[in-house]
Amino acid sequence: MKQRLSHRALIAIATLIVIAMLGLVIHDFLPEINLLLHSNDANRQELVDLIQQHGIRDMIFLYIMIAVMNAIPGMSNSIVCIFAGLCYGPLWGLAINWFGNMTGNWLVAALIGHIDFSEKFMHNRWLERLQSSDHPWITLTVAYMIPVIPSVLVNYSCVNMQIPRRNFLVMVSLGVLPVSLIYAFGGDAIFNGEFKRLIIYAIIIIVLIMLSRLIGKNVKKRHAQ
Repeated sequence: MKQRLSHRALIAIATLIVIAMLGLVIHDFLPEINLLLHSNDANRQELVDLIQQHGIRDMIFLYIMIAVMNAIPGMSNSIVCIFAGLCYGPLWGLAINWFGNMTGNWLVAALIGHIDFSEKFMHNRWLERLQSSDHPWITLTVAYMIPVIPSVLVNYSCVNMQIPRRNFLVMVSLGVLPVSLIYAFGGDAIFNGEFKRLIIYAIIIIVLIMLSRLIGKNVKKRHAQ
């Protein structure tokens, strides 16, 4: 008999990991955080110099936080993703965000078959919509792009619909790329005070949310026919 894992226990363990990583990040970035809270032209170069002193250790901390937070239902890793872009610039920030989000989804998908989900989860309206699509690969890839759709629901749908592993890896990689990019470049825009870029990124997020509503309406309409 296959041993089942409690999703509550897994969430508790993941939350403890996030808290531990958060404590380490705050400890390592405390001087930078203080400067960011009191940012001005005079201390800008000092802030840049401090950030450039951080190496692979802190990148790994942020990567782990992003991956684990991505795996926890209802927990958003957007602030950490923005912080990665703010501290490491758009390219390194994108790399941290992208690989972190991919890892989180891969980890959840690998555990799906061993987790004992609640009845409430199994009857989630988004879960029903995702698994009722006529074009599941497109729908699920787009669903990964939309922040308001819990990724655990998308991962469960992929596993339940027996999406081939190679296709699943491609879907996750493409799906999490846009949001990872927006958060990384958004963090860099905050650091450089480029508010026009922030407005553009905010509009893109709003469009993605509207897209999620459109997906839901299309599925409802198809069921009604």
